[in-house]
This record gives sequence, C-alpha cells and structure tokens, in this order.
Amino acid sequence: MELRHLKHFLVVADLKHFHRAALELNLAQPSLSRSIQKMEDLLGAKLLERTSRSVRLTPFGEIVVEHGSRIIRDVDFLKREIQAVQGLETGELIIGASAIPLNSIVGPSIGQFIHTFPNVNVELKVGNWLSLYQQLCKAEVSLFIAETKATELEHRDDIEVVPLPSFQAIFCCRKAHPLTRINPLNLADIKQYPIAIPSALPKTLYDQFGDLFNKYRKGFSGLVKFEQFQAIKESLSECDLVSLAPDVSVKKELVNGSLVALPITDMPDIRASFSIVYLKSRKLTPAAKAFIDFIHPAEC
Repeated sequence: MELRHLKHFLVVADLKHFHRAALELNLAQPSLSRSIQKMEDLLGAKLLERTSRSVRLTPFGEIVVEHGSRIIRDVDFLKREIQAVQGLETGELIIGASAIPLNSIVGPSIGQFIHTFPNVNVELKVGNWLSLYQQLCKAEVSLFIAETKATELEHRDDIEVVPLPSFQAIFCCRKAHPLTRINPLNLADIKQYPIAIPSALPKTLYDQFGDLFNKYRKGFSGLVKFEQFQAIKESLSECDLVSLAPDVSVKKELVNGSLVALPITDMPDIRASFSIVYLKSRKLTPAAKAFIDFIHPAEC
C-alpha cells in the first residue's frame, strides 16, 4: 500500500463524495476510483458503499480512517522532525495555549523569540486545556501552555510538565467601583455585585468561596463564566462587574490604574499554576526546545 492511496481514501471518507474528492485532490475521478479499489484489494475488504448521491464508510472503512489518520499524522511529523534535526534554520513550531497564558506569557515573549530565531516558522493556537491536549496527541501542536494543577493535567502519565512561575488569583474591578470604598473588605461584601469566574474553575477551588458563586443563594446578583478573559477584562471598566483572575492577566491595567485588585481580608490563597506541556513519547524538535528554554529560564 502506498501513502497516496491512504491519503486519497481519507479525502473521500471526509467529503463522502468521489467527484468532490477528485477535485480536491486534482485527480481524474477514474484514477481516484482505481486508487480506492487498489486499497480495498490490498486489504481484502470493502471500505466504501456507494449510494446514488454520495458514499458511506463500511465498518472496515471506519477502521481505516481511525488508523490511517494517525499514520498520515505520524508521517507528517516524521518529515518535520527530520527537517528540524537539520537545525533551527528550517524549524517549525506550533504553540497552543489557553487564553490567559497566550496573552500574558506567550504574547509578550513571541516577538523576542522570533527576533532571536528569525527562521523558525511559528503558529499560535488558542483553546481550552482539553482541546489542546487532544491536539497534542494528534501532533497538531508541538507543545502547549495551560493551567495544570487545577485541571490535574500534571497527573497524566503520557505528558511532561514544565512548571512556570505561578500567579496569585485576585478579584479585580474598575477603579471607581463602590467596593473600593469599603474598608475592611470581605467576600460577603462582593455578593451584591455580579461576578465573573473562569468556566474551568475546579470544584475544589469553587468550594473555598462558600456560597459566593451559588445562583441559589440569597441576594444572588449574577454570575458570568468565561473561557476567554479578554472580553470580560474589557467590560470591567464599563460596569460594576467583579472578576476572579490571575494577577498576571491584568498586570498592565493594574499598573495604569484602570483596574484595581480588591484587598479582600478573607480571600483564599489561590495561585494559577501554568506549565509547558508536551508528550513524553514524542521527541522535542530543536525549535520546541529553544522556545521552552526561552520562556523557562533556569531560575524557574
């Protein structure tokens, strides 16, 4: 079996149509049909059932899609790794990150990294930790940065975790918020205002705030759960919303005074633990190693 046969089959399986697949592959439809027939002959099984308008996978075809997709990904990764061994001159780096570390850790570093390694091709992808982990397993990202303690990623046996400095979780709001005039300030005081929290906040941390985030509590004033903090951050200065977030995510706003960290006396000591994550079973390319060294100095 040749890889081209497998690639042809996967395109047909994805589009479920021979004519569209032939156009996608820039092949004559009879040539594509012969390629699929060759695969079926080699495997001794019928992979596709033709209908009047499309095709559908047989149980054997579904097996080929599952294994074939992985084979093509591994071959593509093999090519990239061979090229990468030649050095950073031909390096490619696909970095995944959840929203907060993308804006707070990767963003400030990527310009300097490209300046240092101008021949490395870099692609950035954003997602939650689960989608990034799935992309890592499929070789769709080289590595990713996400919260690893609260998500329990650090306990997975198939990955390596390189911890980055942790950041303090704070409640923040606009500088003229009524809460800034209360002294001393405690968690009970913020119950009368709408609150924004990360949607992935684990129950162990959730419970440390008592009934603060419980929509059935007395005097509930609204709760916003977010995956992308940027939109929440922009709205904080426009209303009385209060948000729980790592201090690094509002570092500039705290410095310029547009947002303030609320000095809550009974605030639980919670830290966001972001880490670099990569697969144990997949050798890091020189570009990936260089990036890890770049944002993870020895003193970390």
